[in-house]
Amino acid sequence: MSDTPALQLQDIHLKLASQAGDVNILKGINLEIHRGETIAIVGPSGSGKSSMMMVIAGLERSTSGRVMISGKDVTNFSEDELALFRRDHIGIVFQDFHLVPTMTALENVSIPLEFANTPNAYVKAKEQLEAVGLGHRLEHYPSQLSGGEQQRVALARAFAAQPDLLLADEPTGNLDGETGEKVMDLLFNRHKAQNNTLLLITHDPKLAEKCDRTIHVQDGRISDHNLKEVAAS
Repeated sequence: MSDTPALQLQDIHLKLASQAGDVNILKGINLEIHRGETIAIVGPSGSGKSSMMMVIAGLERSTSGRVMISGKDVTNFSEDELALFRRDHIGIVFQDFHLVPTMTALENVSIPLEFANTPNAYVKAKEQLEAVGLGHRLEHYPSQLSGGEQQRVALARAFAAQPDLLLADEPTGNLDGETGEKVMDLLFNRHKAQNNTLLLITHDPKLAEKCDRTIHVQDGRISDHNLKEVAAS
């Protein structure tokens, strides 16, 4: 098995222009994550957590620094190269679901599979929906689903292509407590089944506790790494 880290961020800076002048969002992020790890990213609103995840996903370009995913330096990839790399290696779950409203649950989950020209895309999409308990909702549109069901569709879509790296940005932020717990149980169960590397942005300490490590982000910098202590039996 390769010891290549799943993710390396090397001195990542992100500066964005605003009417008031340039704003330094990320100020020298250095991070290494191993394959199969579950990482909670926590910190106050505006600390740079989501911006860091956007840079990792290639949805935002860092101003300087390097992004390495599975040993591949993606820093200078073109937009097309990044899109293909995301398709094949990265799954993303957003707080707001980001489902296509004119597509059924089955069609939404099949999107990454069809982009990748995966044989039997609909069969595999159906399997993913069944794995999150939505085998009876295949032909329903997002407007016909509850918030929890929509997020389960989003989970199924994110896991459909069996990504190396799964990014989840406050995936329970728009859900009530009980529904959120069920969605997070599914997220961790699917992660365990596929052995992906999971990065989870959360404000919920109970979710952070489920992860192998907690990374604290404050004012655009990583302020602390906490490795979960294993209690002696």
